[in-house]
Amino acid sequence: MAKNEILNALADAVVEGDDELAEEFAQKALDEGVDAYEAIIGGLAKGMNIISDQYEKGEAFVPSLLLAADAMYAGMEILTPYMKVDASAGPQNVIVGTVEGDVHDIGKNLVKTMITAAGYNAIDLGVDVPLGKFVEAAKENRAAAISMSTLMTTTMGGMKTVIEQLQEEGLRDSLVVMVGGAPVSREFAESIGADGTARDASGAVEALASLVSNLPADAWNDSAVVTSKMKYKEILAQKGAKEDIDIGLLTAEKILAEYDSVVPKFNETMTKKERFVSAFQDKKVDRLPVAPLICGLSRKFVPCTYADYSTRAEMYAASVVAGTKYFNIDNFVGLTDLCVVASDFGATIRVPEEDTPAATGHLEDYEAMEVPEIKEGTRAYNLIQGNKLATEKAKAIDAPVTALFEGPMVALTQIMGATRVLSDLQNNPDVVLKGLEKTTEYCKEMATMMFEEAQPDNLCLVTLWTNNVILGAEEYMKTEGKAMQNVFAPLYKKYNKPMVIHNCADAPHWDLIKKWDTKYYSYTFYPEQVNKGSKDHKYLIENYGKDVMFGGEVSPVAFMDNSPANLEKIRNDTISLQESVLNTLKENGMQSKYVISTGCEVPPRGPCDTVATQTYTVAQTGPELFRKIIG
Repeated sequence: MAKNEILNALADAVVEGDDELAEEFAQKALDEGVDAYEAIIGGLAKGMNIISDQYEKGEAFVPSLLLAADAMYAGMEILTPYMKVDASAGPQNVIVGTVEGDVHDIGKNLVKTMITAAGYNAIDLGVDVPLGKFVEAAKENRAAAISMSTLMTTTMGGMKTVIEQLQEEGLRDSLVVMVGGAPVSREFAESIGADGTARDASGAVEALASLVSNLPADAWNDSAVVTSKMKYKEILAQKGAKEDIDIGLLTAEKILAEYDSVVPKFNETMTKKERFVSAFQDKKVDRLPVAPLICGLSRKFVPCTYADYSTRAEMYAASVVAGTKYFNIDNFVGLTDLCVVASDFGATIRVPEEDTPAATGHLEDYEAMEVPEIKEGTRAYNLIQGNKLATEKAKAIDAPVTALFEGPMVALTQIMGATRVLSDLQNNPDVVLKGLEKTTEYCKEMATMMFEEAQPDNLCLVTLWTNNVILGAEEYMKTEGKAMQNVFAPLYKKYNKPMVIHNCADAPHWDLIKKWDTKYYSYTFYPEQVNKGSKDHKYLIENYGKDVMFGGEVSPVAFMDNSPANLEKIRNDTISLQESVLNTLKENGMQSKYVISTGCEVPPRGPCDTVATQTYTVAQTGPELFRKIIG
């Protein structure tokens, strides 16, 4: 068999995600005397690049990429031992991992695959990686780069901590630091001192190659480390004084102290519930409603730990009411974490004191999934009771409460692992669908008990996988989409409640909104993902606004910096957003059907005064802007 035929066969095996063919032609390459390195680069890596290009064009989705990666690694396992590479010129080491507190692994795995295909040695630390482990692995392997990822705004601060640890060790200038994940922007990467970021795995490889090529040859020698340590010593000393300060608690105390003298001056003419309900119906209001997702941060007014907030009904309820009152928001969305169902199904959950709980130990077998009863002692029961108590208490300030629960696909990926579930959708879809039936049953029961017992004003369902960079619309409709259409839409209709959806995905399948009669949609806008389908308020109001109320334009990362300059920026940006939303509404024959909100949760370790700056700015400037633009 000719060499080119073997290389093409290897590439085809990767594109098709066929492990056995990849292994067969990898062995044939060795038998026919094809250089192992050439077989990897000209065959396996070429195939990975082909499927990556298809993904970029929207012709392939994540399940296909994951299977292609498995095929590539299967072939590499056979070929790698036969690579003729000079040890002194071996592949450069790159440390990859998802930061502590976050168990999402899809993006991390794709980056690992692409940098491996590009000839680097990817050392995968996995998910929920303790921050110090990145530095340890970098030292042990004299890494050329660290690549950290996260999908959760609540864990982004860990990336900055790792960079500071590198500075303390004198290693910051010895290697490149890349950060990535849906909420990570170029501005955020620059603000924490990272070298770069990218919107996708292919872009990450390009950026990595460019940055690594600029590293000095002696980056890891003792002299360079000492010089780097001295360089950052003074900077770190200045930061050190702030390390022990609970900025959330400190700023919450300031808001509490000033509340009675500040908020009454707003002279609001509608209650929170009146304003939100009227805007929902596109009726005349005194101003646009404002409701950033400040779930875990609100606990600072109580105060209590995140662990108490997410596992104790009375602490959750106290946080809901306190956050609604002192942040002066018009609707509280009750997110605790996204592993409530996974916990009840028996997955191992890590519950930190001050961060979001995460599923760290998945079930091994779909068949082992047993639908539990929702009863005292389960996390679902605790969440239902917490929302019942919160809704009752919020009536005292005439404020609406929106309870939140995980959709069946989110639940399943937390129970079994996202990468595994999405891979199995391609090669063993029946087991996924059976698992989905079980999580659907449990989520339906939870929703029913929310409607009947907790009776919140609204109930929000999380659908993270309605995402055109993860699953195609047809693929989604075969999984959770079917449950949304046939189970949850009828359930909401039965209880005469509007369908409320939260999706902080990069680019949701917007047209699917109609299939389950969505009335409120909490989205996230990623400016750098516009070409892939991320949409702003102008597009959404123009195309869907008559039927759906939207909220989510604001990046939660903007609230992490409470410097005077950033507080002023938040104020100005908030005024500009209100003006743009009101003008867009007016241009489309509407007047109030939009919420000034964040697309994801504001990190629970952040300051409170940044959030108050936005909400108070809306209260101060909103009425005049509404009169000026709407009339």
